[in-house]
Amino acid sequence: MKISGLKVGGRTLKTVVAVFLCLLTGIVRKSDTAFYAAIAAVLCVQRTSEDSFREAFNREVTTVIGGICGMLVLVFERNIYCVPYEVSRCLLFSVLFIPIINFFVLIKQEKGTFLMCVVFLCITVTHGNDGNPLAFGIARIIDTTVGIAIALVINQFSFCGSKEPSHMD
Repeated sequence: MKISGLKVGGRTLKTVVAVFLCLLTGIVRKSDTAFYAAIAAVLCVQRTSEDSFREAFNREVTTVIGGICGMLVLVFERNIYCVPYEVSRCLLFSVLFIPIINFFVLIKQEKGTFLMCVVFLCITVTHGNDGNPLAFGIARIIDTTVGIAIALVINQFSFCGSKEPSHMD
């Protein structure tokens, strides 16, 4: 499909549809974090279904583990020991990357390490002072899962007679 001289391929159209459905689903669900579903959809719409499933698995694992680690740190900080100085908090969050990254290496998920670090930081740093950061962490994981599911479904369809493979061989 050509729009004003621009070629729009099947994968681009799939990404647009997946993002639209993620944002629409967020409205229906009254989710404040549908943005994360859209991000997951962008990452998971791949050239082939096989690539999409691989990326989806990686994204789900990294989001769940990064989210759980972030929420555990916040539970510790709120209920057991509140780190008194902002500099100490920054140091703690940074040092915690050592066991988290080593865990990812142990479970052979090295490729997803950067995503896990982003999710961990998003929960601990960006939303650590929220009224209920655990609710945010759970919503973050749910929205990522929604985005992944939408992307996997959309990637099964062929758009505009695309020659891109849409199904696993």
